[in-house]
Amino acid sequence: MPAGKPRGIAVTDAGYTNTKLVLFDSAGNLIAERKVSSRHIDTPLYKTIDPEPAIAFFKSAIPELDAILPVDVIVPCAHGAAMACVAKDESLALPIMDYLSDPPAEIRAEYLKIAPRFAEAYCATLPVALTHGLQLYWQQKAWPREFSNTATLMPWIQYIGYRLCGAPCAEITSMSCQTHLMNVADGGYSSLAKRQGWDKLFPPMRNAWEEIGKLKPEFCGRGLEGNGAVLAGIHDSSANYVRYQAAGLESFTLVSTGTWSISFDAATPVSALDEARDTCTNTGIFGQRIATSRFFAGKEYEILTKGVAANPALETIAALIAESTFALPSFSDSGGPVPGSGLKGRIIGAPPKSPEGLASLASLYCALMVSEQLDAVGSEGDIIIDGPFAGNACFLAILAALRKDQRVISSNIRDGTTAGAACLALMENGTLPHIELHLRRASPARIEPLPGYRQRWRDMAYGGGA
Repeated sequence: MPAGKPRGIAVTDAGYTNTKLVLFDSAGNLIAERKVSSRHIDTPLYKTIDPEPAIAFFKSAIPELDAILPVDVIVPCAHGAAMACVAKDESLALPIMDYLSDPPAEIRAEYLKIAPRFAEAYCATLPVALTHGLQLYWQQKAWPREFSNTATLMPWIQYIGYRLCGAPCAEITSMSCQTHLMNVADGGYSSLAKRQGWDKLFPPMRNAWEEIGKLKPEFCGRGLEGNGAVLAGIHDSSANYVRYQAAGLESFTLVSTGTWSISFDAATPVSALDEARDTCTNTGIFGQRIATSRFFAGKEYEILTKGVAANPALETIAALIAESTFALPSFSDSGGPVPGSGLKGRIIGAPPKSPEGLASLASLYCALMVSEQLDAVGSEGDIIIDGPFAGNACFLAILAALRKDQRVISSNIRDGTTAGAACLALMENGTLPHIELHLRRASPARIEPLPGYRQRWRDMAYGGGA
């Protein structure tokens, strides 16, 4: 990054649903934000991500935010599950695949035969087109002529940076977010990437915080006050983890909640991970391997509550426990930490009828499942909850009671992704800045039958009995 503290830091957060440009100052404070809907298109080939509306949005939004605070640094950040096949003339050789595209059964079957072993990539082949290797294999196999025109393969995150400044690069958090493109065990490209010849198409690897170029003139309006330096950028979940590292926290497990609950624990050896429990790894900005486990928490909470918003209550949870009402996994096609439970979710006992009862059962269920998630990554230190579930006092209290030997702490950060990405612009000599966080410890719920209830829940969840 440029010498001296940047005046304004603009983070381009190209998410699946929305694309945002978020402005931070040199102390890491959020100053302003602009947002537009991300565009997805159904084509005869597959469902695609259209980058053009995002690029047009950045052309207008960057000068607008520069007028508020000079934009000295731009940090690309995005979801990880997409790749750009860029031709020599800088056009796309094939449209960018939307990860919700559904590969033909024969393509998936062929891919499973050549996919890297779990002990190499530390990631199973994910549903639909969430795995980068499967995306590329499908494109290479089904459209060989178009794929052969690919000169450079870039993660979606670095493609955004490429469009902003014209400099291609790859970056370790983007290349290692359950992609099958990296050999996590030794840090090089995977056997799959080498066998298919993709490794020869990846651009040079750069550190997330490195400057790769300057904004092209079309993104500067009539001229920027700021320097417009573009960094290599970062995977969104990894950026969220960086925000807590910048607070100086050590020996902690981060549970980032939303549509998914994703836990991160850098202390867990990757050899302890179990493919059957939906564990995998991310790689941090310094190359460290971070054990990860997943659970479709937000989606399953929505299913259990039937989409009706209501506040849970500890008194209602206590009554559900006393009445032996259980929600058993899983209500989505992902079993998360409970192997083989996908789409087997069910309620045992008298189901609650009120919105409050449903919200209480959903909070109890999610706390039980997140505790299993934490077991899957061998969590032993402080547990930090961020995202929507950090505002659910009942969920926090039940989880704190289930994890009585650990501290459960809620974070007030609601968008750690952009806050963490902004930290990259404040790094000096490869060292993260120190930016304080406001954290609050959760008090454990005092429900005496909870330990016995949990044991019965686990017996049914793993044993399949009623």
